[in-house]
Amino acid sequence: MKRFSIGLALSIVSISLTSCATIFSGNRQSVRVESVPAGARIEVNGIDYGTTPATISLKKSLDTPSILLRKEGYETKAFSPESTFNTVSILNIFFPAGFIVDAVTGAIKKYDPINYNITLDPARSASNR
Repeated sequence: MKRFSIGLALSIVSISLTSCATIFSGNRQSVRVESVPAGARIEVNGIDYGTTPATISLKKSLDTPSILLRKEGYETKAFSPESTFNTVSILNIFFPAGFIVDAVTGAIKKYDPINYNITLDPARSASNR
């Protein structure tokens, strides 16, 4: 009976640590986007996310999202948020299959930094080209 209890306890711990980053930090993350001047349209992978300043929720994935800022009278500015390894994924050492889940959901990484302040350049007029 004692052996069964130990086995059951180890199984519960292993299952509870499966895909740790997905469970503890999720597959979405908030990122703050500000611009100078304010009021630029935010597009993430072609989808409108409102205007700056704004806190937007980005899906974590192995692909890095492309963010465009557009404002009349200014050049369109593109950037991609930087990402780093999500150290919570290290807990998957107890259940290696969790790494696969974290990788597929994107939870294996996190956006860092989470605040972006982008300066837009004035558009060049036709006479300046």
